[in-house]
Amino acid sequence: MRLLHLIALLTVAFVAANGSEDPLIAKYPGLVSWFTSNGGTQDQRITIGYDENGIRGLIATEAIPKDTILINCPGDLVFRQKTDQCTAIEDIVQHLKTGEKSKWHTYFEFDDSMGSRIPSEWEEDSRVIDELQGLPPAGETHRHINWYKNECKKGEEPSDVEMRAFKIFLTRAADIGLIPMYDLMNHHNGLINTSLRRTDDGMGLTVLALTDIAAGEQIWNTYARSGWESSIDVFSTYGFVESYPQLWQWSDNDLDAKNEENEGHHFSRYMAANDENEQNLLQPNSNKYEVLVLAPDIAALYPTTQLVSILGNGQRSLEEWKEVIDEHHRVLRSSRVHDLQASVKAYFEFVLPTTIEEDEKILSKEKYLLDKVSRKGRVDLVKADVVQAIQYRLAFKKAMKLAADVVEAGQFFDDSDEL
Repeated sequence: MRLLHLIALLTVAFVAANGSEDPLIAKYPGLVSWFTSNGGTQDQRITIGYDENGIRGLIATEAIPKDTILINCPGDLVFRQKTDQCTAIEDIVQHLKTGEKSKWHTYFEFDDSMGSRIPSEWEEDSRVIDELQGLPPAGETHRHINWYKNECKKGEEPSDVEMRAFKIFLTRAADIGLIPMYDLMNHHNGLINTSLRRTDDGMGLTVLALTDIAAGEQIWNTYARSGWESSIDVFSTYGFVESYPQLWQWSDNDLDAKNEENEGHHFSRYMAANDENEQNLLQPNSNKYEVLVLAPDIAALYPTTQLVSILGNGQRSLEEWKEVIDEHHRVLRSSRVHDLQASVKAYFEFVLPTTIEEDEKILSKEKYLLDKVSRKGRVDLVKADVVQAIQYRLAFKKAMKLAADVVEAGQFFDDSDEL
């Protein structure tokens, strides 16, 4: 499942002003024709376009009632792996090489050609990696491509066509394979308006309207149907910062895993600290921290599986969510949440080289430079990557700060007598 947009990229916003310039919109009728002529069906009230926020995706052109079958993809139109993932990628390579004679040519040619890249494509020695400032997934941005090189290519560098096939597989594959039309739905854990069911033979997939869908509304999917992915995982795999809700995770190990020879690093500061209070603050431990952000000012610390499972149905207002979260927080141990607060303080004071306010200014400048290039009709992939990375680290920092603020203002179970 590949999100059709990267909200960090101004190139998308620029093209959105004139949809006729978008190559995907021009190719879409051909894709629908290919899909339906091979046994698939799609509700005629769905098209590809831009919503009111300038985000490209599948859009309802008219009101669509709840329980309507939106997309039906038979098993014959699911591109599934025959044996393993390496074989599946190699099959894609062969179809790409076959070109127009391949049954799947129209499907594979319908690709996100907006100039965006996923972290696996970033140059390992480029400025972009540094822009993460050590925040996860720093050090693991190339985890997926390294797997492909080592497991499938036996250490060899992939060719251009192999790299394209790998990217198609990574960003589109669902549990049962690559599913045309279904994989055009954008991801949003807070606005899910679709449900899924297998076709009668178990080989295909049917997408239904979970709710009434208004004209102009996007057809939303979620990557969390088979298990919630953190915003870190989503960014590492797909290269974008998802809309709220966002699930952020970090640990104190992330502080110590960085270069210990760096005199400005948390671990080195801990070793050199003369002040006992400072040393206590910086003392390494293996605590892991988690925050679920529902809005810029609403977050749940250490969310339970039950809490996460009720997200996305759109049935709760933010006020109702506040009540649910307050109840959840009242049973969290005070010592545990204050450990989280101390970790955030250590990150901001001793590890992260820029503040949130500084990042906002840096991001504004980099977006301006990217927009300036795009308006000249050029695509600068490195500049686009930099904008992605800065936007991501800014979202991560805001989530961490919000988590610390929640600790400051919230009510938790007082376990001080147990210490």
